[in-house]
Amino acid sequence: MISKEDLLINATKKLREAFGDDLFDLNQCRKLRDKYEVDIKTVQKKIDLSESTNEISISLANANNTIRRIENIIKQSEATTSQVIEYLEEVNRVTSDLEKYELQINILDSIQQYVKVVKCVESLSDELQKHLERKDNDQCTTSFANLTEIARHLVNTPALNLRNYLKETVNYWYFVLKSIFSKEFNQILLLIKWPFVSGTTFNEELLTYAVVKRLQTVIEYLMQIDLPEELMVPQQGVFSTSQHLCLPVQLLIEPLRKRFLFHFYGSRKTNRNDKPEWYFTKILSWIRDHTHFVENWIQPTIDKMGLYYIEVKVELMRGLVQLGIEKLHTELPNLQYDEFIFSHAIDEALGFDKELKLSYNYPINQPSVLSVLTQGLIFVKWLAMEKKFALEKMDAMLSSTTNDYVLLPPTENEDFKIMPSGEVFITLLQTITERYESLPQPGHRLQFLDLQLELLDDFRVRLLQLVNTEDSNSCRIAIIANTTFYIENVLIDWGQMLHFLNLYYYRNQAVISVSHPFNHLEADIEIDTVFNETLSLYRHMKTDLLFTLVDSAVTQVKYKSKSYLVDNWSHMEKVKDIRSHSLTQSACPMFEVLASKLHSLEKNLTPRLFTIVWRLIAKQLDTHLFEKLILFNKFNEGGAEQLKFDITRNLLPLFAQYTDKPNSYCTYLSDACILLGLTKGSAILLKDTLVTLEGATGVEDRRGQALKEIGVLVLQPREALFVLNQRNDIRMYQMPSFD
Repeated sequence: MISKEDLLINATKKLREAFGDDLFDLNQCRKLRDKYEVDIKTVQKKIDLSESTNEISISLANANNTIRRIENIIKQSEATTSQVIEYLEEVNRVTSDLEKYELQINILDSIQQYVKVVKCVESLSDELQKHLERKDNDQCTTSFANLTEIARHLVNTPALNLRNYLKETVNYWYFVLKSIFSKEFNQILLLIKWPFVSGTTFNEELLTYAVVKRLQTVIEYLMQIDLPEELMVPQQGVFSTSQHLCLPVQLLIEPLRKRFLFHFYGSRKTNRNDKPEWYFTKILSWIRDHTHFVENWIQPTIDKMGLYYIEVKVELMRGLVQLGIEKLHTELPNLQYDEFIFSHAIDEALGFDKELKLSYNYPINQPSVLSVLTQGLIFVKWLAMEKKFALEKMDAMLSSTTNDYVLLPPTENEDFKIMPSGEVFITLLQTITERYESLPQPGHRLQFLDLQLELLDDFRVRLLQLVNTEDSNSCRIAIIANTTFYIENVLIDWGQMLHFLNLYYYRNQAVISVSHPFNHLEADIEIDTVFNETLSLYRHMKTDLLFTLVDSAVTQVKYKSKSYLVDNWSHMEKVKDIRSHSLTQSACPMFEVLASKLHSLEKNLTPRLFTIVWRLIAKQLDTHLFEKLILFNKFNEGGAEQLKFDITRNLLPLFAQYTDKPNSYCTYLSDACILLGLTKGSAILLKDTLVTLEGATGVEDRRGQALKEIGVLVLQPREALFVLNQRNDIRMYQMPSFD
């Protein structure tokens, strides 16, 4: 709070600021005092609460009135709130009572429905009993169908006792009716001598009209009492995802099942774990012998009932295949400790599955022996065994030295002269593909693909090791290059096959699912097939091998060309009679080696690879002779003619065996021969043109046009001038620089 002294000080300060020296005038001070006294009275009058006309008094009065109204409203709201609370309490009491009544009503209604269901079931059971006593099979199946329909609708009811009661009742009548109808069905099967085993075949003469009629009727009854899938006990183990067989097929398979158990379980001689083909063959023979009957005599009855989704032939095959699955599932875990027997069982199972699908059109979505092969530990063992056997075969094939190469049948006008091991290796990979391509799960197929890629890389490394041991043997290196090229072509073809395209899709999906959603756009551009990385490695190896062959050939030719490079080109006599022209003596060793190398490479290389190699050799020799012979020697007219003869009549014809335009691959030598063979006048004129236009640009630079007019197409003006300066008959100008 401000003190009285501070107020006086502030007041004095403000007066001085406002009036200055007027404060020292007494009259002025009196006027100020009078003025302030009037102001004080005016303010006091305004704040005097005793005055009714005072604005502050009026405002205070209004505020007090408002407060009183608010207090009244609060009292009213409190009273209303109290009433609402009392009302809500009453409503809650009523609601609670209603919920109790509703619960009681629901309980009574459930009891009533429960009793109705029980009475209905009892009524249907009584009807079934009466129909059975009267042997009214039609009514029996109708009543049983109604009973199963009730049980199907209530299969998930929370009333556990009711559910169990329905299940027990349905099962009781199911087994009663099944016993009756299956007995009749088995009697008919006995008449037609089912099953057709031990050399017996189906005799249609046994199917009289009466027998056919009985058969159709019993099949209809069996289908009508067949339990829906919801009321069946779920299958376990390898059949957990399979549906149950329809009742007629179960009865058809039963005698075959007994025979199967008799022959292939227990101590029978036919039960041998090293002979899985015995029971697989037996299953296939049963399918072959019985499908005709079920297709012609069972399926029409099923179709007549409108059950078109049931294929009796497929159901029969599925039931018989399940016998093989059970047997294989039982034995295979114990066989994995004997690699030979385990491998044999795998082979037979794969062959069995393939035969089923190719010969009998067994659907791929049905239970298969492949489900046993792809179980955890079994699949791991299978994959490891495939790898082990493949590596052993690779060791054996690469250690064999029976032949240098094999010539495969032409493919698109291409003869592949490859190592025998190359063809055997590709056959090995094809065999692995055939063994796993029918596996239903992409993940399993991708694991086998990884194995194939690993084997491809291992084979490539082994070929590189062979190259290192055959470093000086060009023939063997050529055959190895052919082999890598052959494998490259095979992988390109395989990459476009549907099987590997599917695996490429699945692999990309797996990569995309764990990466950024847009990363796959770049991947699609860079990767074309599942063999992309492997192809890159094989192509790199092929390129290295070809350059090795080229370097080896060119090195030997260069060595033999040493004396030819330093021959006396500036003092050679001009040959007057062109018919007496002959190859320079110092060139004979060089051309002899070149011809021998080209012949050897042509013999051992695949045509497409040989084309690449001879073109590279031609290019390198062209550059070598230009740089080491032409640019390092002086030529008189005789020397120029001799060089032209050596090139056009000896070097180019060596390459003319493989192309119509050999000079296209010896361009430097061809241009140099033209420049060295020009008449003296033309050479001097051309040289003056090249020197005069040195440094010219744009349309003024006519040096290139001048060279083209005489047939020089590759050499640059400075290079052409350098060659012209190698002529003895032309005075030396300043040498151009090639920097």
